[in-house]
Amino acid sequence: MKRICLPGLFAAAALLLAACQNSVNTVENADKNMTPNTISDARFVTDGFLKRRLALQSLTTSRTADGFMRAQLEVVNVRTGAFAQMWSDLTDENPYRIRYRFTWFTDDGMAVNETVLADWQDATIIPGETLFLQSVAPYKNCSDFKISLREAD
Repeated sequence: MKRICLPGLFAAAALLLAACQNSVNTVENADKNMTPNTISDARFVTDGFLKRRLALQSLTTSRTADGFMRAQLEVVNVRTGAFAQMWSDLTDENPYRIRYRFTWFTDDGMAVNETVLADWQDATIIPGETLFLQSVAPYKNCSDFKISLREAD
């Protein structure tokens, strides 16, 4: 009797965990009509936990109608599935909270830090969700940027 009930109990627990998964499913145009200006990036990762949680997909730039540089980082929360959900429930990490900031640089390489854009911004991302972190340069002579990411406290 115990052999029959134990596998059934495990199956019911697995089904319950899968039903409690709080993740995002997406549908999008398979034939992309856009032509983003994707740029290559250099990464310096010091946080292994954040590395296993967020996948940095792409980094794109464009110009606004007024000529200001605009940057966008696409990130995906890759912690999905029943085990990730169980761990998130135990540690209160679902949804996942991050902080990010853009540092803009002028044409001569000087950082522009006196703007609101230099402050850390908060973002929340649930498992499977894609998030687009965006910023517009504070001045027209800004031609480069750096994005910093960290876990929220």
